[in-house]
Amino acid sequence: MQMIRTLTRGLALLALAGTTALAAFPAAAQNAGERPELSPMSRVTEARAKAEDDRVVGGYATEQGEYPFQVALLFSGSLDASTDSQLNAQFCGGSLIAPDWVLTAAHCLVQAGAPIGAETVVVLTGATDLAEGTRHEVEKIIVHEGYDPYALDNDIGLMKLKTKATEKPVKLTKADVEDGHVTVTGWGRMENGGFPRNLLKAQMRLFPNATCNSGIKRIYGEDMKYVLSRYIGRFRMSEDALDQLGPALEPAMGDPLTGNMVCAGEPDGARDACQGDSGGPLFSESSAGSVQIGIVSWGEGPLDAEMPCGHRNAYGVYTRIAKYTDWISQNAGVR
Repeated sequence: MQMIRTLTRGLALLALAGTTALAAFPAAAQNAGERPELSPMSRVTEARAKAEDDRVVGGYATEQGEYPFQVALLFSGSLDASTDSQLNAQFCGGSLIAPDWVLTAAHCLVQAGAPIGAETVVVLTGATDLAEGTRHEVEKIIVHEGYDPYALDNDIGLMKLKTKATEKPVKLTKADVEDGHVTVTGWGRMENGGFPRNLLKAQMRLFPNATCNSGIKRIYGEDMKYVLSRYIGRFRMSEDALDQLGPALEPAMGDPLTGNMVCAGEPDGARDACQGDSGGPLFSESSAGSVQIGIVSWGEGPLDAEMPCGHRNAYGVYTRIAKYTDWISQNAGVR
């Protein structure tokens, strides 16, 4: 599984190339620095309606009731009385942290720069198959006051349900975990670009943020090479100079991850999370139960890739829950 991908760096790369490059891309110059609409509500539901089932990258089917805290966020405008309408209405995931509180990503709850209305989203609990489960209306939506839609920092939000769920909530970590094996679950985009009907899981490892930063910067450097390669004649640049450009720029790049984020995945990109998984839980598993460590937030893939998922050194980035225990407690009364 792969998570929502931030695909705005093409414009930033053009800015790095200087005024000559911007002149070659006038449309990009006008929009430099802008970030496209991140809200998965319409984008993912539309993609679901066109998708076919197939195998998720590195994902496995879950057993009925295996992860009772996993919830699906459904766009109310795509729902009718039939349970089958739930299949194409899902746009994000979340986790039940109390009978009437759901934890998710802020970018799942924001559209056009403002929080979505509580009436536009329905929370589905107790579902492994998306055509099952119980629907809950939402009473209140809380988006972190420091949410940054450009850096995707403080990508965390809460939803209070009008009716209490009966499923068992997940425990939240109190420790700032830096390594170990973790699991991510969701109904996100699969290997062929389709979406699953049944909940999938993928197991992976936590990595230091420095590893994630290094891998993403390497992708950015390759993207610069890709963008400029189409204009190598105009820039009178040799192939050797082009090959050296990406690595030369990497040390000058700021770190994509902040301390509020945690990095997970596999070096070969075999296991990750994708569109539709956003907002879902990243958690550790033991005989004592599941403990949520992160929230599916964002990730990167090469600009020239057919799928923004499953790429070498393109680790997934998750909201680091340990940084928000006080915020969650203050707003939802959950520790």
